[in-house]
Amino acid sequence: MKRCPRCDRTYPDTESFCETDGTALVGAGPEFAEPGARIDVGDRPRECPVCGGKAEPGEIICNFCGARLSDGGVDEQPQPPTSGGGDSRTFTPPPSTSRMESAAGQGGVSPGRRLFGVAGYVIAAAAALAAGVWLALYLSTGPATETASVESPSAAESPAPLATGPLVALSATTPISVQGEAASLAERSTDASRKVFDDNRSMLLSAYERTLAGESGLDDAMALRVRVNPDGTVSAASVRVSTAPNPGLDAVVVSSAMEWRFPPVTSGEADVDYAVVFVRNRADSARIESELATRLAALSPSEAPEYASVPAPIAEATPAAEATPAEVASAPTPEAEATASRRKLTRRELAAIPKPTPTLLERVQERLRSDRKFNRVKAYTTGGVVTLFGKVFDNSDKAAAVRIARSVDGVSEVLDTLQTDTAEWAAMQNRIVAQLQAAGLDKVTVKVIGRDAYLDGEVKTALDRERAVTIAQSAAPVTVRENLIRVAVGNMFGF
Repeated sequence: MKRCPRCDRTYPDTESFCETDGTALVGAGPEFAEPGARIDVGDRPRECPVCGGKAEPGEIICNFCGARLSDGGVDEQPQPPTSGGGDSRTFTPPPSTSRMESAAGQGGVSPGRRLFGVAGYVIAAAAALAAGVWLALYLSTGPATETASVESPSAAESPAPLATGPLVALSATTPISVQGEAASLAERSTDASRKVFDDNRSMLLSAYERTLAGESGLDDAMALRVRVNPDGTVSAASVRVSTAPNPGLDAVVVSSAMEWRFPPVTSGEADVDYAVVFVRNRADSARIESELATRLAALSPSEAPEYASVPAPIAEATPAAEATPAEVASAPTPEAEATASRRKLTRRELAAIPKPTPTLLERVQERLRSDRKFNRVKAYTTGGVVTLFGKVFDNSDKAAAVRIARSVDGVSEVLDTLQTDTAEWAAMQNRIVAQLQAAGLDKVTVKVIGRDAYLDGEVKTALDRERAVTIAQSAAPVTVRENLIRVAVGNMFGF
């Protein structure tokens, strides 16, 4: 017979473990304790020396791998009873030289069970090794990608490199500046001013894209100043300086800034300065920002802005002199004034009314509109300086527009920023030729007129002839109207 040293249940000799608590059974011979004597197994669990699995006190076989537990894992020696009548015999473990044989003789681990336990340990080790390899691969790829996608504080201030595409952004090297009575308020802080710019960025980008449609090579950076009223509205806006003066873009930017809305404050105005960058490719931002910083460093505080839009000041009413009694008596009554205002003026009276003196800008625009060639020319004035912008056909018309503006009385200087159709056509033509040469079609010529392109020259195959059309239309916004390219005789098959 065998018994469980923990619960004291008895089992046949063919059983090895207790069904109740899984403790290994021991023989009931004279070398073991009496059935009434319990083994003091202690509170400390045992650990398998092979797989490291935990075993309950009193167990001698590992439930995970089937290995025999070491003798030193727990106090196996039973303690003699402390009170009456018990036997003082103690538990004596089998000799260490024949542990496995004794365990097998007592219904211990069979060779098949031992082999199964070793195989399980090998499988578990292989699974742990595979999991470690997967974790190492994940840490070498996943977190690095995630870390790269998180912007550091310095990366948030400087633009990250992008491929191509129009971009409107604040300069990373010239910060926002706020001056004036309300500059110390939170509603006029640089963060609040940056949020206003971000809310209106899309309008500036649309204006820049429209400008690129007429002037495809424009990259610009400007110092924009807006004056903010206490109620959050903008009372004035101006472009103090820019790297590529373009009155058309300046006018749209200033007009857009006049519509911005800041958080209201109790009192005080503030001047907010923005350094705005307009580039076709973000890689050019650093160069444009450097040019703007150089211009700002040389700018005098009293220097007039390149472009400004300020509402006309409201004339203050002057106090009227005290009227004499005779003047009061002769003054018209409100009824008489209403009757006089309803009366139609005669032709002679209308002719006698003095006409308002036209401004310098009106006189310049009137002279330009007198010739249909200058219908696309616009102007704005700063004192006696006239700036012309827009587009004419060629350089001859450009020079004529400058002469007309300079001939107007009161004009001291003319700044010419006009663009020409012929220059734009030549730029598109050069881009197409460069693309054709890069494709090996160096004998193909092109002529661009407006949005139409005309191809001529010689190629080796009919396929190259069609390929030249595709290259021309992808290199510039043109349509090939006529393809006069010839396939060389003897080269029909490419040799």
